[in-house]
Amino acid sequence: AAVNPEATLTDGSTVSWNALTESVAKVTLGGNRTLGSASSGVTGQFISLLIIQDGTGSRTLTWNAAYEFKDDTAPTLTTTASKGDLFVFRYNGSKWLEVGRNQNLTLS
Repeated sequence: AAVNPEATLTDGSTVSWNALTESVAKVTLGGNRTLGSASSGVTGQFISLLIIQDGTGSRTLTWNAAYEFKDDTAPTLTTTASKGDLFVFRYNGSKWLEVGRNQNLTLS
């Protein structure tokens, strides 16, 4: 069985994500952010990202065009302080296709 320890991505104006070394990741948003395209993807690879609101909440996320969502509509994040949204994607060689999400999660 493959074990992929959770990586913590660095919060910043644009959040970077290496799909090869950080396939299971989380980030706590400290402001309104942009998520860059996950780099180093391998066709058929699955990745997951837990997006957490900081203690203030109401943070927004702009998704890079490399992420594809149902009906071409990017999701609106849960804005409650300290809550999280979990997203799972599969890479098709050019785009990260959303295959699942679970939002408004209580994390503690």
